[in-house]
Amino acid sequence: MSDQPAEKPPPTSPEPVAPARRDRWRALLLNLALVAGSVFVAGVVAEAAVRVVMPQQLILIRPDIWQAVDSVGYVHRANVNTSVNTGERTVRFVTDRDGFRVARTGRVEGAKSVLLLGDSFMEALQVEHEQSLPGLLEARLPSVVGARVAVRNAANGGWGPDQYLIRTRTLLARDAYDLVIVALYVGNDAVPFRTAYIPPRIPVERYRFRIPASLSWGGLVDAIARPINDMLEVRSHLYVLMKNQMQTWRMRLGLTQAYFPVVFRTSDAASPRWLVTGELCRDIAAAAAVYDVPVLFVLVPTSYQTDPAAFSRYVRGFDIDLSTVDLEQPTRLIGDALRGWGLQVIDVLSEFRERRAAEPATPLFGSVDAHLSPAGHDLLAELVLPSVAAALGTVRHPGDR
Repeated sequence: MSDQPAEKPPPTSPEPVAPARRDRWRALLLNLALVAGSVFVAGVVAEAAVRVVMPQQLILIRPDIWQAVDSVGYVHRANVNTSVNTGERTVRFVTDRDGFRVARTGRVEGAKSVLLLGDSFMEALQVEHEQSLPGLLEARLPSVVGARVAVRNAANGGWGPDQYLIRTRTLLARDAYDLVIVALYVGNDAVPFRTAYIPPRIPVERYRFRIPASLSWGGLVDAIARPINDMLEVRSHLYVLMKNQMQTWRMRLGLTQAYFPVVFRTSDAASPRWLVTGELCRDIAAAAAVYDVPVLFVLVPTSYQTDPAAFSRYVRGFDIDLSTVDLEQPTRLIGDALRGWGLQVIDVLSEFRERRAAEPATPLFGSVDAHLSPAGHDLLAELVLPSVAAALGTVRHPGDR
């Protein structure tokens, strides 16, 4: 047995815990960066693809098209020449010296002139002027009345009967017309009270990022979700497409401003809106009668009045009790109110339903933007043309017998 003391084992160094942790965090962050980069690239590619294959309806903030004015809130600017895409297609938007929308070739002058008033359905930013009701009337009336007819399109999106009345008085006092056409969109043109004066319109409020006032769902939506929405809905076609695909879910969570119009609720049948709207239209006709100008009132239907699938989406989204809804109600009650004052009404709802049933592959309304499609304007022009021609009469030229 050796007298030498046993050798001590060499001291062991501590495990490199900190470097290992740093390596794991570095790997995790690298993976997250790769995932984020991949998502970003995929988003850019998807955005580009949607813009080319399926462009969406972005929110329009276009001070180059509209200007604030006294008495009616806003009108189109004069001498505009620009492009607009509300989601269906890119169209050319051109106005004349009076701010009326015209064809690319310019303003039409004719032996007869028609003043057209309405909202976004007659403004028709979804189609070229030549495909819209006023453009089609200008093209088709000459062969019927025997002379060129100028249709002055004074419609503006978001307008209602109060603006139609104010504008009728202003424009008839300024220029001579042979006929006034007022297009009433039954989805929102029945108003519960009168407004004699509309101040210049201020820009629409956009939500901005801020610290939530509370941690409630509503507080978080207003402070974070809506600002993100406002930023993306004016820029991203992909985002708008995703919103449209999830509309029912967003309705239930209160993340959309879409709504089912109260005018279709049977409980609204007793509302004063029908009487008020009828009186406004009576006053429009009276204002025109001062200048011996007849007035035609056209009732423009909604997409879900003619398309059961569109109505079903709203039913699912808002959890509507079908027994409380009457899809014919606004058309019927507006029509009754106007006829009660002896006004001439053109109701096209049944013809739109018949065409939809006969030609389901030909949409009368847009698939992204629910305004009239080219086919919808074409059908409307077909239905309105006989009454317009009759009101204008036949133009007699020198030498006619």
